[in-house]
Amino acid sequence: MTQMELIDDEFIGIRFQFDKSLVREIRALDCRRWNPGKKRWEVHIAHLAEVIKIFYLHPRDIPPEIVSAYQCKWIKTCLEVKIQNTLTQLTGKNIPVDQIDAASSFAVYGHQYSPKFVSGYWDGRKHLFDKRTYSFPTGLLNPMLDILSKQGVSHVITDQRTPSKPSLPPMTPDVNLRDYQEEAIRAALSQKRGVLEMATGSGKTTVAAFIIAALQRPCLFFVHTKDLLHQTRDYFATTLDQRIGQIGDGVVDIQPITVATIQSTVRALGSEYGKNLNEESDEKDETDITPYEESIVRQVEKVPLVFFDECHHVPAETCYTVAMRTYCADYRFGLSATPYRADRHDLLLEAALGAKIYRANASVLIDKGYLVSPEIVFLAAPNYKCTVKGLEYQQIFQKYIIENQKRNELIVEEARKLNQQRLSVLILVSQVRHGECLKALLPEAEFVQGKDSSTTRNAALKSLREKSLLTLIATTLADEGLDIPTLNAVILASGGKSETKALQRLGRALRTAPDKDKAIIIDFFDHAPYLKVHSMRRMDIFRTEPRFKIRTVGFEI
Repeated sequence: MTQMELIDDEFIGIRFQFDKSLVREIRALDCRRWNPGKKRWEVHIAHLAEVIKIFYLHPRDIPPEIVSAYQCKWIKTCLEVKIQNTLTQLTGKNIPVDQIDAASSFAVYGHQYSPKFVSGYWDGRKHLFDKRTYSFPTGLLNPMLDILSKQGVSHVITDQRTPSKPSLPPMTPDVNLRDYQEEAIRAALSQKRGVLEMATGSGKTTVAAFIIAALQRPCLFFVHTKDLLHQTRDYFATTLDQRIGQIGDGVVDIQPITVATIQSTVRALGSEYGKNLNEESDEKDETDITPYEESIVRQVEKVPLVFFDECHHVPAETCYTVAMRTYCADYRFGLSATPYRADRHDLLLEAALGAKIYRANASVLIDKGYLVSPEIVFLAAPNYKCTVKGLEYQQIFQKYIIENQKRNELIVEEARKLNQQRLSVLILVSQVRHGECLKALLPEAEFVQGKDSSTTRNAALKSLREKSLLTLIATTLADEGLDIPTLNAVILASGGKSETKALQRLGRALRTAPDKDKAIIIDFFDHAPYLKVHSMRRMDIFRTEPRFKIRTVGFEI
């Protein structure tokens, strides 16, 4: 004799004489539990049709209140949405697979050149919806739920996340917050996950410190350069008055609040930073993590709060790998002045961390007086005649940028003009060879690159801040996160196709300082193949900011 009763709107209780085969079939249901106190199985009402089949029941044998509840909410489908911190799984019937797959996939940059695409073995898209397990990254939960609603698919949401609890002592950062920083903190605490778009110089690290203090939870703060590692760790130690851990640059010291490089972390997870990913940074972190691998992995998988600084790097496979291993992080945030990608792989960023939840762009902060406005000058680059036809991009870059003596002499000339006014200059290059060429022409400057020790780099940056050094040449390690408020000018010596990096590089000079009323940005309009398009891209992204002043010298668009 089978007895059934309605427990609430979602579960029905079932009692029956013990039978191994019946128990096995009940256990096979996705949403069921055994209640030892009541000595009954409790099954989600969405499984009513399966229960009827298991026990060979007739619909009229079902209590009318169960039939009514089922017809009211579950007659259309038996779809369940199981939410975890990193992945969400769909189980049941009527899953709109094609619509979900289309909304959670994107064209891979450069796919048209892939032999697999050309031969028809690959559609050229990155698919985030796994059709084998019917799962997708939880960061895409809201748009996926919208699809279910638009398709008229009724569903039950089962939140399988275990909420974390405060476990750290109270912390009171001794910093006066700006109005927009308070808004960003409120958005983060209410949303629990997402991306904070905040302009360079807006105090993203301050916002992170206050979020950590408010939540009182163990935290991993991921960075991708050693300079950011030390800068962030030192700031947290002072602001939060706590011992801050470090993973990277030769040290593994795991504390409740730890700053870690992506490079060391991803190696602990069994992957390799930058492998086959065209990572643009020359930064390496060869910390010996062998004795600490298990501890690092355990911390990544158990920590309840994570931050990804300069989170536009998350779509790179290595960063994304780390983000998707933070299984217990019910609080997860990305910080960036430019949380979008030149390769249009932005969907991976949302998948790993969630949607954008706050924005304070550079023009807003300029209007509020927190940043200075930039004067951007595009100079016509000297032409470099090359008789060889059909050169690839790297060959053109080598000849028109790195080996272009007249262009390099123009860069040096502009730097010296600024130095004569006692203005400090950061010359940014993308390749070490280019930095070496400029250093040879500008011996009074210093040149720092990824292989230099932190001591060497920090000494050079300190000299630039104090203006005992007026010109620093740096590779891409200086693209992001460096705090040099006194910096007057940036020369973008290497061009580049990334709009994101262009804004990041420009932002090095926008911080306010005494006797500083503007920032000077020198860029170049190159007329060579590929490079001309890249120049126009950079100009277009600068024009999206209303407070950026742009003028051209020596050419017309």
